[in-house]
Amino acid sequence: MISLRLPRNCFLLMALVAFVPRVLPAESGPSVFEHFITRDGDRLMQGAAEFRFGGVNMPGMTVPYDYTLRIPERLILPTAWEQEDGFKTLNQMGARVLRLWNLPMRGPKDEWMDWAYVQGPGKFNEEAFKTIDRLLALANRYGVRVIFPFTAEAGDYLGGIGTYADWRGKERQAFFTDPQLKADYQATIAYVINRRNTVTGQFYRDDKAILAWEFGNELRRAPLAWEAEMATFIKSIDPNHLVMAGNDSRIPEHPPEDLDIVTRHYYGGDWVKQCRGDRARSKGQRPFIIGEYGGTSDDVATRLFYEEALANGTAGHLNWSMTQHHRFGGYYWHQIFTRDNLSSFHWAGNASGSAYNEKKMLWTLRDYAFRMAGAEPPAVLVPDAPQWLPVEDLPLFSWRGAAGATGYDIARAESATGPWVTVATDVSDANVAYRPLWHDRTAVPQRDYYYRISARNTAGVSRPSTAMGPVCFRTQVVVDEFADLETCRAHSDGLELRNDHNGLYGEYLYRAKGEAGAEIEYEFPGDATAVRIWAFHDGDILEPHLSVAAPQGEFAPIALRIGKAERLRVMAKVKQLARETRILLRYEATLTPVSGETGPRRIRLKWAGPMELDRIEIEHRVAGQTELRSGTH
Repeated sequence: MISLRLPRNCFLLMALVAFVPRVLPAESGPSVFEHFITRDGDRLMQGAAEFRFGGVNMPGMTVPYDYTLRIPERLILPTAWEQEDGFKTLNQMGARVLRLWNLPMRGPKDEWMDWAYVQGPGKFNEEAFKTIDRLLALANRYGVRVIFPFTAEAGDYLGGIGTYADWRGKERQAFFTDPQLKADYQATIAYVINRRNTVTGQFYRDDKAILAWEFGNELRRAPLAWEAEMATFIKSIDPNHLVMAGNDSRIPEHPPEDLDIVTRHYYGGDWVKQCRGDRARSKGQRPFIIGEYGGTSDDVATRLFYEEALANGTAGHLNWSMTQHHRFGGYYWHQIFTRDNLSSFHWAGNASGSAYNEKKMLWTLRDYAFRMAGAEPPAVLVPDAPQWLPVEDLPLFSWRGAAGATGYDIARAESATGPWVTVATDVSDANVAYRPLWHDRTAVPQRDYYYRISARNTAGVSRPSTAMGPVCFRTQVVVDEFADLETCRAHSDGLELRNDHNGLYGEYLYRAKGEAGAEIEYEFPGDATAVRIWAFHDGDILEPHLSVAAPQGEFAPIALRIGKAERLRVMAKVKQLARETRILLRYEATLTPVSGETGPRRIRLKWAGPMELDRIEIEHRVAGQTELRSGTH
């Protein structure tokens, strides 16, 4: 049992202890692989058997993919637990191949970046590379092959060919011709290939989990002669692994001898026609992999594409993209900037992804991933038990989710031995981003409780988690995340619920958009003591107006103070959007009785100008509660 009865100021220490990444020991398990992946003409081979696959891109398995938002708490590398959750997801989906993102590179004007693997030409971040060490150890254990891109051209996202050029004061395009820049790039390649894994003790060049080295992501200006030169260099220091093209804009008629795999990326257009033509051009020459495809919610058209790839001998395809569970609860989120309402997928499909048909898209991918491997999709298994995360002095909960779970059941007791009463069923961990996942609305403040949680899917319900408790809450709270307008008492006409372009809003989900004069009102059963309001502003910041009222009283204004401000930056130039920044402000107010001994039971918020309301929390007492003592856990 987890006992969390601690003074409140001990929470931070406990949280830090709870979130120390689990380091995998060297004896974490032998590799399931017997063979390297090799090439036989235009086929990939695993020993004597042809190797074909449906796989996914999961950039967050090694990098902080949403780094452009510049939110400090997001600029982190994944933990071992997060990576293992990703591999469990891949196994459940039948995805035999994982494509990573390129190695992040710090620019010459940047300060040290903990998450940048390449700190400058020939300078490498040992601690960051341990993230890849863990990933490869897990890939060997879970039987997933890895495609490893070295750098990037498109956008230099997280550092790419332009970053190499910047370090030497050269033009970006010189990356493919300048001897110094070639040498710098080769230094990175040599470091990676000759690295000894700190978990397994194995050199990367000897690791069978690696399917291929890829020159980089979307190197569309890379001359074929450059790819030939770099392929020969790679083969000179690593004859074990295949080399995959970085230029996804062509299928060369005569591929260089040391270039083993050709690739294309599909966004828009007729994928069936493209796949048929690209495979025809590669047939008899090289294995063909579709390194990325995505940006659609059309499961019917996607199924036809899978059928074509299956029939024409395409070696594999990799969906763009997926994210795994987050160490602090819920998932990592990543909006596809070029689409107004499309995010990376979360297995096994959730209501929050209904706008982009997430569930059908994922289960169609699973079906064809197994079929590409020559297997029938197996029965779904019951998920593992989830893990509670520490709770503070409000009844707001988060947990580490279980791969493949579609919902969670929560039980509560007033004794460590029960009886247990189910207080919530089929709760999603994908309806809230980067905030508490569930609110126990029926918990009575200043009373001890115990909680346990189980994961569910179509196969059944997991065993319950270890019980958490005793926990004691200081007060109750109203929470509104604006997935709908059911929590408020009243609102003015014209409020617009939004859940699009979330990349401009810190990846937080759902907002209530209004103009000057718009109002929203809340009512609660006990005296309110505090209000917190999260709101996004675009352009001028016009602070909203808060007023409070006793049960039968008139509304009176109360001052708001700004508790937190963040400027969220976006790299992508999204033509549909008028601006590229949003400012998130957290407004706060401490409330006191407004009429004798009666505290406020209603609040009203009024827009002073254009604003998108993102979240509201209203702390309030319940019947019979006359004072607030410090919460203990």
